[in-house]
Amino acid sequence: MSKPTRRIARRRREALARNHPPADRADEIRRRRRRRVRPVRIVLAADRVWMVAETKARWAARAARDLEAAGIATFDPREEVELTSPTGRRRTARVPLLHRMLFVGLRDDADLARVEAHPGIDRILFRDGRAVIIAAGVLQGFADAITGYGGHRGIPGGEDAGHAEAVRAVLFALGDGVRVIGGPLAALSGTVEGVDPARRRYRVALSLFGRETPVVLDEDQLARD
Repeated sequence: MSKPTRRIARRRREALARNHPPADRADEIRRRRRRRVRPVRIVLAADRVWMVAETKARWAARAARDLEAAGIATFDPREEVELTSPTGRRRTARVPLLHRMLFVGLRDDADLARVEAHPGIDRILFRDGRAVIIAAGVLQGFADAITGYGGHRGIPGGEDAGHAEAVRAVLFALGDGVRVIGGPLAALSGTVEGVDPARRRYRVALSLFGRETPVVLDEDQLARD
């Protein structure tokens, strides 16, 4: 009885034919990673009025899909991060960059009404009685900074870095009432006393031990009260 033919991987076969040693598996994986396709540039409509919508928990992606299907421009900023499972397996995932925040590009009051009526939208962000509006150019710079398409690649001091800070600054301003939603201080409320946009951290005065105590918290630990 003849022995079954042993199959040799194409790359190994070609290497043997050229009398070259087969490539190391780890080196091959690294080369594949370097060949990953660059993210597609996000181009935001310049003719829309861009507002900030606060979504309900775990509704941002679905609300964005539904509103896009209804003809309303949206921008759900996300970043690629590498996650490691308990077993050591790694994978790349796109996670929200801003907590429960969705940018919506509106044409008229009818668009605004549709956004406010969506079950996943909690409210449109207002400050001093007026809706917060972000210039399309600033928001485009923010999008380019997080996807790597900006002229300055989002480096500190660059124009795109300034756009990113300008967008983040509208989320929680000095004097805003906020609620802690993560960590050991969850459920406490306080007032924003300081902002560090570069590190995305806020100094919040919380009522602890019968007095106002300043605590530094990350952006994703806070929600508007």
